Amino acid sequence: MKKFRLIYKYLLHLIRARNTRGYGVHSPYMFNFIRHILSEKHPYYVFRDIERIRNRMLNDERVVRVTDFGTGKNKEKRICDIARKALKKPEQAQLLFRIIRHYDFKNILELGTSLGISTMYMASVSTKSRCITLEGCPALCALARQNFDKLGNKQINLINCNIDERLENILNEYGQLDFIFIDANHRFDALIRYFELCVNRVGDYSMIVVDDIYWSAEMEAAWNAIKKHPRVKVTIDIFHMGFVFFNPMLTKKHYKVRY
Repeated sequence: MKKFRLIYKYLLHLIRARNTRGYGVHSPYMFNFIRHILSEKHPYYVFRDIERIRNRMLNDERVVRVTDFGTGKNKEKRICDIARKALKKPEQAQLLFRIIRHYDFKNILELGTSLGISTMYMASVSTKSRCITLEGCPALCALARQNFDKLGNKQINLINCNIDERLENILNEYGQLDFIFIDANHRFDALIRYFELCVNRVGDYSMIVVDDIYWSAEMEAAWNAIKKHPRVKVTIDIFHMGFVFFNPMLTKKHYKVRY
């Protein structure tokens, strides 16, 4: 049933989404984002190295015990199955890299590390960046650390914790954040709480990205609630992810874009 819902929602998105590559978008700021970031296809040197690590994960048949704090269940899963279901597709993970590079974001937070592929893309933009990533499952943390070591990335601070319990305290330890990627507990209350806590740590030119905004009816409802938040000025919905802008110079508007 969930699969059919996603297919229906995606078809609906394609019908409603603009495919203008930015043309017809009146805001120069948003035109630039759609035209020069969403549409960019240039491959960077680190992409190949990260994708090699992804391919290892996709072919790794070892079994690990995965703790899901969202459901409270523990399951035995093959690493290749986790990689197939949980990892962002290359073009989507690479989009995070492009955004961080374009805006020169330095202070990055990720909620939900998984195997660390998206983390590596975000942290690899600059050696001057600071990337904090939170993951609840000890087994996934161990695998992600191995991947970070393979890439040789030293900017990543991976914290193994229950995000629901520790996020507020961790945020209090850091200053303003430039870029936040939320891909953790996929429940309405959890996502709204994450967003409310994180929005207090962003500046006018920061960005929050919410993953899997149509993953369930709860996630879609949470995304719609986020769009109504008084600090939110503009959102861009590419179906797989939602991008939230806070620039006070922007006029409140919500875009759907094919990607």
